Amino acid sequence: MWKRNNYKIAALLRLDIKFESRTQILIFMIKNKFLAIFTSFFIFYVDANAQTTFERLGQKAMMGGEFITAASYFEKAYESDNGNMNALWLMGYSNYHANDYKKCIGAFDKLLAMKPTETAGYYYRGKAKILMAESIKDIHSIEKDKLLLGAIKDFSTSLELNPADMKVYQNRGLAYQDYGIYKNQKIAGVFNKVAAINALNLSVNDFQTVLDGNEGRRDISTLIEKSKQILKDIR
Repeated sequence: MWKRNNYKIAALLRLDIKFESRTQILIFMIKNKFLAIFTSFFIFYVDANAQTTFERLGQKAMMGGEFITAASYFEKAYESDNGNMNALWLMGYSNYHANDYKKCIGAFDKLLAMKPTETAGYYYRGKAKILMAESIKDIHSIEKDKLLLGAIKDFSTSLELNPADMKVYQNRGLAYQDYGIYKNQKIAGVFNKVAAINALNLSVNDFQTVLDGNEGRRDISTLIEKSKQILKDIR
């Protein structure tokens, strides 16, 4: 389910929100549901710039929330032109929302190899790694450990490129918290007290950064208390 719209139409009209590409404009429109007002303009804008029929079909599927179908079209667009970064971006995004995190990660791997400054690519790849790690039931899985650490690295890279993005601090804080909880399990081959304490402390730091920018975030205060309680129990 899409998140509730947190933006005002007036803000868009004043150009308070900056976009790096037409892809980000399309995704913004989908997430924030301005279609009733801007549909005609943006469908024309996106279609006019789409390079292939597959891209146009994929964008149409995305607008309808059909992310599995969209991902398949963007995959075909990429197969016909493996230098098409727009198709790769949308393939990764569509697979993320279709809950196919492996394909999402794969698409963003290719995109970031071609454009290592694409901050949103690191963000979505990091989120996909977290969700993929959650799906692994084998507690001893080496892959679970790698995915959690990979997500933390992706969020950190995104913040190096854009240090002011609070949603990335929040998500890195959650990744640190998840990793701290994971390493605090009293299971041979998993338990690492030092790693758990370090990760949980770092989660508090990231959550505090978000809270400092918005003191009314009770959800963040709750996350801080959760990490602090786990640290207290460990010690």
